[in-house]
Amino acid sequence: MEEKTKFLTKKIKSKIYLTMLHGSKDEAVPVIFSKKVLKLFKNAKKKMIVIKNGDHSLSSNKNLKKINSELSKIVSNII
Repeated sequence: MEEKTKFLTKKIKSKIYLTMLHGSKDEAVPVIFSKKVLKLFKNAKKKMIVIKNGDHSLSSNKNLKKINSELSKIVSNII
């Protein structure tokens, strides 16, 4: 009998800024996975950004600019 492994089940109470960026055309990791991760962070200031037509790598110039922009927003909230 195959044993199922549970992961990402413990709630995280950290009050961090958390932004998940996910490509809508990611074939390696489904978008629902990022949504499940966000739900674990009960006290975080969080948001989910699904990048239209983005793949798993999100490595196009447009996608990298979006990632950089979001990182800048997070850093400015920390400083």
